[in-house]
Amino acid sequence: MPRRMHSEDKSPFALLEATGYFELHDQVSVSDIREVVSHTSECVQEWMQYSEDQRSSAWYFTLNDEGLYETGHFDIRSVPNDTNRVQYENAIDACAAFIKHEIESIRVL
Repeated sequence: MPRRMHSEDKSPFALLEATGYFELHDQVSVSDIREVVSHTSECVQEWMQYSEDQRSSAWYFTLNDEGLYETGHFDIRSVPNDTNRVQYENAIDACAAFIKHEIESIRVL
């Protein structure tokens, strides 16, 4: 999705809508996403960059200071600002969890 957003100049909502995800969202699991991500090595970096480019309350995916991959939700309106924080040793696991959170947050807009 991040790559297509730039090359096709479409919103995340429009890209998800085109895939049919909105109708099938309950059938797509983090495990399904992990399987796809594990076959596309550059995908992890693209999603991490996508996360870093966001400037508002949103889900995030990063490599933290402890060398672990971290996902969570950053909300500029609350203290503490990050919630649902989970750390992973594996980038693919963290990326898959982030993608599911992110596409679900887009779906419910």
